[in-house]
Formats: sequence, structure tokens, C-alpha cells
Amino acid sequence: MKTAGKFLVMLLALAGFVTHTRADDRIKVVTTFSDFASITREITGDLAEVEYLSHGDQDPHFVPPKPSLALKLKKADMLVSTGLDLEMWLATLQDKARNSRIMDGANGFITVSPGIEILQKPETLSRTEGDVHIMGNPHFHTSPLNWEPISENILTGLVRVDPKNAETYRANQKLFVEKMYVAMFGRELVDFMGGEQLADLLRSGSLIEFLDKEYQGKRLSEMLGGWVRESLPFRGMKVIAYHKNWAYFTRDFGLHVAGYIESKPGIPPTPKHVEQTIRLINTERIDVMLVASYFEKRKPTAISEKTGIKALFLPLSVEAVPEVPDCFSLIDYWIGQINEAVGTE
Repeated sequence: MKTAGKFLVMLLALAGFVTHTRADDRIKVVTTFSDFASITREITGDLAEVEYLSHGDQDPHFVPPKPSLALKLKKADMLVSTGLDLEMWLATLQDKARNSRIMDGANGFITVSPGIEILQKPETLSRTEGDVHIMGNPHFHTSPLNWEPISENILTGLVRVDPKNAETYRANQKLFVEKMYVAMFGRELVDFMGGEQLADLLRSGSLIEFLDKEYQGKRLSEMLGGWVRESLPFRGMKVIAYHKNWAYFTRDFGLHVAGYIESKPGIPPTPKHVEQTIRLINTERIDVMLVASYFEKRKPTAISEKTGIKALFLPLSVEAVPEVPDCFSLIDYWIGQINEAVGTE
């Protein structure tokens, strides 16, 4: 019995060692933002340890290059970034990490912007225009449709750094894209028309008109579900935004940004600009203001008190608040908050 007992202990110890080794063998992925981390986790499941550098409640333009962040990068097999000029702070962290696997041009350095139609590319470059992104608006994660190319670019990197699990990553990425389409348009319409065709129609601004057609005595709009249906009460509505970080979201869900709280991108509002914004809100009878929650709240609150406009301080990214642990719940949260503000919930 003693021998058998010792043998059992050895087996259990060996099993524990194997489990520990497998956990250590997982690839380590670091993303600049929590939104990319959420998408990466959808693809990797338990096959990777995924961390991010900028918290959801931080201004993504300004992330202090702390030693703790450089240490994350030092251990990373793969780094996921926007690929535009949003993370101007990232190069400093890469240099501090001294990890050749994730430097520009290495197999482990991934940018997620390829394949995305970038909005608001500047026609002229001048500091007088404020903090202009020279490559265009980098806040493209606010469009669920952009999650497809984002996930494809992440998949490319995963296959490069961890080829033995390539088939699992490919299967998970396909499931993720299908999940996004169903969340966007509803299962019935996706099964009938296909997610890609619906996405093309939505990007072109013609989806709602197209769905007004009949098929076998039934309007296609009756099949519509998901976020697009939930957003119908505020589709076509004018809003005020603090900064140009809602451009992709407003395109997808039919909101029109009539003006901005900032005088110019990255420039705090002047008293004169605040008065102009107040007049615009009153003249156009605008009911909702979209403000990423990391911005200062004093000016938006003052404008709200003077006009009655509802200032929605919304998390721009995943994990900024407990209610948004992943990218799907983030869109749920935004649409729910807007519907509540306009009195449709």
C-alpha cells in the first residue's frame, strides 16, 4: 500500500508539473488597448496570456511609459497596436523593453489598421488645426464592422508566432466574426443575406432603405435584429461630441455629429466656443452629448446645465467600467445609454 501510495503521489505531482508547464508554454500577447485584448482573447481562448498597456479609462493618446509596462513588453511574444499615429508613446516602451520579437518589422509586431477604411483623413497638416492625426481617425474600434479586419490582422500575427495552434486560431476567428455579424444584424437576417453583404450596405448608408423592400410578402426589415434594430430609435439624430473619437460608431448607427465641445482636436474649449456650442444646441434642439469618460467633465456639465442636453460620459474602451468586460458588452452599453437618454428604454 505504501508503495502504491508513493506511486500515486508521484503521478499527481507529475500531472501538476505538466499542467504548470502547459500554462508556461502559452504565448504572451500584449495589446496597446483593452479593446484589442478583448478581440485577441476571442481568438486565442486559453492558448495565450493576453494583457494590455492602456486601461479603458485612460486617454489613449497619453500613456506614461512606466517601467511596469516595459516589463510586460519584455516578456511578450507578440505586440498588437493600432498602426496609425495614436500610440506615439509606444516606441519609447519598445525601446525600454529591448525585446527584438516585438520591434517594428518583427514577426511579433502586429498592426490592426490594414484593411480598414480610415475616416477623417486631413486635407492639410497644420498645428493651427489642433492635434490632428495625420493618418486619419484612429478610433476605429468603435465600429463593430471594423472588428473583422482587426481580428484578421491579429490572426495573422498569431499564426506567425504560434503556428502549431494555427487551425484553432483560424476557427475561433471565424466564429468571432460570425458572432459580431449576428450581434449587429440578428441571426435571421444574417442567415438570409450573409454578414458581409449587410456590412457593405451599412457602410454605404443604404441598409435601412434596402431593408424596406419586400421578399415573398414580407419586409426584409422584419428580419432585422441586433444592435442595428436596437439603434433605430436614435438613427438620424443629431448629437454633440466632445472629441472626434465617435466617428466610426456614428457612421454605423446613423448619428450625425453637429459639433464638438473641443475648439479643435486636442484643444480645450474656449469660452467663445462654449457659447457657440450652446447656441448650436438650442437652435438645432440637440438632446444628447457623447463624451468619452476620460475627458474633463466640467465644461460638458456646464453646457448640459445651461441647455438641458443630456451629457453621456461613456467608456470608450473595454474594462473602463465593470459593466463592459468585453467588446460586445461595450456596444451594448453605448446603445443602451443613448436609448435611455432619448427616452426609448
